[in-house]
Amino acid sequence: MHKHISKILNLNQLTINEIEEICLKAIEILILDPNIPNVSTPVSVCGDIHGQLFDLIGLLKIDGTPKHRKYIFLGNYVNGNENSLECFLLLLCYKIMYPHNIFLIRGNNEQQDINKTYNFYNLLINKYGSKIWRLICDVFTYLYLGCLIDGRVLCVHAGISPKTLSLNHFKRINRFDCLNLENELEDLTCSDPFDGTGFSAMDRASGYFYGSDVTNIFLECNDLSSIIRSHQIVFEGYKFHFPDKNVATVWGAPNFINKFRNPGSFIRVESDLIINDQRLCIYCDSPQTTEMLNSVYDLYPM
Repeated sequence: MHKHISKILNLNQLTINEIEEICLKAIEILILDPNIPNVSTPVSVCGDIHGQLFDLIGLLKIDGTPKHRKYIFLGNYVNGNENSLECFLLLLCYKIMYPHNIFLIRGNNEQQDINKTYNFYNLLINKYGSKIWRLICDVFTYLYLGCLIDGRVLCVHAGISPKTLSLNHFKRINRFDCLNLENELEDLTCSDPFDGTGFSAMDRASGYFYGSDVTNIFLECNDLSSIIRSHQIVFEGYKFHFPDKNVATVWGAPNFINKFRNPGSFIRVESDLIINDQRLCIYCDSPQTTEMLNSVYDLYPM
């Protein structure tokens, strides 16, 4: 994996055989893990990356690579950004090297119909052909539906579902069967908190708004203290929702699509499981140079 990481950080294109090796080794690890693995503290929880490779490396320079620090990523690794594939493959390389130190949750962009819309499909077809796109989409189906931190903090891409308030339901389903799970997965990957009450269907085809009342019921039913999610750009880099501030949104793509001057953020969760402003790390976008990409290993050698 060191050779593959070096090529990614030097912006050298991986071969089809190298991509296949990374994907197949990652699947061998992911297939053995539960839908919602339990992760022990301390751990850093990171929001949407959206293919911003330079900013992903900037993030890793803060707390160190997964060799030195435990991470949960909340999904949306790819979009139409030209480095989307490299972002995802880099994280897969880390998963192969340090399987107990990095956990990759599935986001809505890791669904075939969505990443076709956001040009990820075209990027891969032009570079490698349809075989690699299908393989990457296959890997997406092995990503986790969520993670639990010390059994009490739920990490999920977007939110909760009106179809069931039982987390055990999502622990038991077959996450590899995307066709039969489409609606349930959309609830986890497309829903957003709002100031109203209960659940409210969104105007778009998928997902629900969820209020503080149903969130509190969900947390109580599952003996949870809080939820950490991403999915929505927040211009301050993060946001705490509801009067109890028991839902936190973190966003991992600073200066998103080179248009919004937003910072990025991640949150450090320690053994006390406190989720507040003091545990947040706010960071700006990184210089887009190969020197910056490789500088992470000046600080944290593999």
